[in-house]
Amino acid sequence: MAKVLAISSHVTRGAVGLAATVPGLQHLGHEVWALPTVLLASRPGLGRLVKRMVPAEDLAGMLSALEADGCWSSLDAVFAGYFPSSEGVTAAARAIAGIKAAKPGIPVLIDPVIGDSGRLYVAEATAGAIRDALLPLATIATPNAFELSWLTGFAPRTLEETAQTARRLGPPTVIVTSASETQRGVSTLLVNGDTVLEREMPRRDGIPNGAGDLFAGLFLGHLLEAQALEAALQASLANLDRVLAASEGCDVLQLSFLKYP
Repeated sequence: MAKVLAISSHVTRGAVGLAATVPGLQHLGHEVWALPTVLLASRPGLGRLVKRMVPAEDLAGMLSALEADGCWSSLDAVFAGYFPSSEGVTAAARAIAGIKAAKPGIPVLIDPVIGDSGRLYVAEATAGAIRDALLPLATIATPNAFELSWLTGFAPRTLEETAQTARRLGPPTVIVTSASETQRGVSTLLVNGDTVLEREMPRRDGIPNGAGDLFAGLFLGHLLEAQALEAALQASLANLDRVLAASEGCDVLQLSFLKYP
C-alpha cells in the first residue's frame, strides 16, 4: 500500500476530480490524502453550479501543516489536477518541491486540467502557472490532446507529431489521452524517451465527465504496484473501459464497476 497526496477539485455529486481519482487509487489498495482546491455541489453540467474555492492561503496553510507534521518523508507519490487560480498552483508547486527534496525520486503525476474541445476553462494565468510551475516538477503528465497543444504551443496533426510534441512538454513520461479519435475508437498515447505506446479503446457515446481523472488515478495506482509502464497503461485502460461501458447514457461514472486486477 502506498501513501498518495492528491490535490484537485472535489464534487459532492458527479465523480470528477478527486471524486474519480481517489476511488481509482483506493480500489488498488492505496491510502490517499485528498486535499481539495475547490468544492462543488455537482459537476458542471449536472446540477446547480455552486462552488467554493479554497483560498490559496488556506491551501498553503494546510500543506504547511502537513510538512510541519513531518509527513513528506512518508509519502510514496503525489497527484495534482485541477486548480482554480494561479496562486493555488504556486502554493502546490512550493509544497511539491519540498516533497521532492524530502523524498528524491518520488513519482509526481500532474494532470494539467486546463481545457478541452478547443478552449480553456481556466484563466490563462492559471494555465500558464501549471505549465511553468507544476509541469517542471512532474515525472508523469497526462494532458488531453488540446491541453498538450496549448501547453507546448504546437498543434500536432498525426500520432507521430503528437509523440514529438509530448517530448517537448518536459516530464519524462507523458500520456496523451484522447490523442486521436475515429468513429471506431479513441487512442491513448504514452511517450517515454524513445518508447511510444499507442492503445485504442472502443468509442463510447453518452459518457459522463471524469474519465481523465479516473484514468490518472488508475495509472498512478498501477505504477505504484511496481508495474512497468506498458503493464500499468494496459491495466488502467482495461479498468477504465469497464467503467465507461457501464456508464454510457448515465449522469455520473459508474465507479462500482471498477475491478481488480
